[in-house]
Amino acid sequence: MFKFPDVSPVIEEITRIGTYETDLLTGTWTGSENFIKIFGLPMKDRYTVEEFQAIVHPEDRDAVMSYFAQCLSERKDFNYEYRCLRTTGEVIYVMSRSKISYREDGVPLKIVGVKQDVTESRLKELRLSALAENNRKKNEVLSMVAHDLLSPFNQLEALALLLKHDDQADNHLISLQQGICQSARRLIDELIEIAELEDEVYTLRLTEHNIEGLLEKSAERFALVCEDKRITLKTNFCGDAVARVNPAKFSRAIDNLLSNAIKFTPENRSIELITEHVDDCLRIIVKDEGVGIKAEHLPFLFDKFSKRVRRPGTRGEPSHGLGLSIVKHIITLHKGTVTAYSKLNYGTSFVIELPR
Repeated sequence: MFKFPDVSPVIEEITRIGTYETDLLTGTWTGSENFIKIFGLPMKDRYTVEEFQAIVHPEDRDAVMSYFAQCLSERKDFNYEYRCLRTTGEVIYVMSRSKISYREDGVPLKIVGVKQDVTESRLKELRLSALAENNRKKNEVLSMVAHDLLSPFNQLEALALLLKHDDQADNHLISLQQGICQSARRLIDELIEIAELEDEVYTLRLTEHNIEGLLEKSAERFALVCEDKRITLKTNFCGDAVARVNPAKFSRAIDNLLSNAIKFTPENRSIELITEHVDDCLRIIVKDEGVGIKAEHLPFLFDKFSKRVRRPGTRGEPSHGLGLSIVKHIITLHKGTVTAYSKLNYGTSFVIELPR
């Protein structure tokens, strides 16, 4: 059997490659021991080209031969990935890298090269691709279901409003019904939003904005809620806090963090909105004096529907487990990061860093 003295058999086995040489004038070839092992061929001194063509996967054979003819025509190296069939019938993926040499009159003489078994990595790629496709389809179904559910909930809420103005109706029960409808609609809205944000083709249009102006508006939106819960909402801005953001989505992320802070902060405590310049980043901090988060729960804080971190607020406010996941997706789309720091019973800080 032909040997390649400059290539260690151990290296061939580790890298799953086999070296070979084909004599195009005789139509025969020989390969290293690992080459023969990769394809499960019987041990022989020489093989025919037809024997190798027979183990190329039938669905890939025409493409391989067409590419080989193109390489000969253009006098370029043969670099191609395709499927083969081992003698056991097992399908493997092979990356072939070969150099073709020619006579002075242009007649191809021989091919020297390597073939690498890339089945393991290729199958992983295919599985990841399948998972991504399944996730995309799941999000499409989720969006459709959520949109379909919105209509009856809107009708139910409208009915509740009509009944509320009926003197014979029990306003307390109707108010409860109305609250349930609003809660369900918020959940549906969040399901639609998370599906949209997880779409691989979804992008945000970012423009330069004064971040502190957006933070002030968010603070104004929660002023009455804070007042009702006797929470002091403070701001501590560094000035000149400019970054490229999508105002609507960025404000959505801040609103979620403020809502979360208010939910888990007891009465007579404070929440603070802070901006800082840090190197080439703009840092935004939402800091509360709330109940805090257990250290073992922090790694799961941004997961969707995480049962470990879902809990009612200090006044029994419900939590769907989507708000922080939405924050994470939005900040990632802004090419930024968001990190949570917390100590049980001492409060939590969410730190956003955006490129300036």
